[in-house]
Amino acid sequence: MQRQYVHLSVDTATADQVGKRKAKKPVILEVRADEAYRASVLFYRGNEQVWLADSIPAAFIDGLS
Repeated sequence: MQRQYVHLSVDTATADQVGKRKAKKPVILEVRADEAYRASVLFYRGNEQVWLADSIPAAFIDGLS
């Protein structure tokens, strides 16, 4: 599957529900979106539960270095 955008859920419950469409135990990563936005990462509103981004630099994803 190819996606045009990174899809971000507003909460972990929504992320878990969406992730379970493809995996029994989805991996959920926490994105520091406020910091990313202040660093000029662009976000687009998908709907009430989903935000979109072209990409998320690893520096804003918790647990990655």
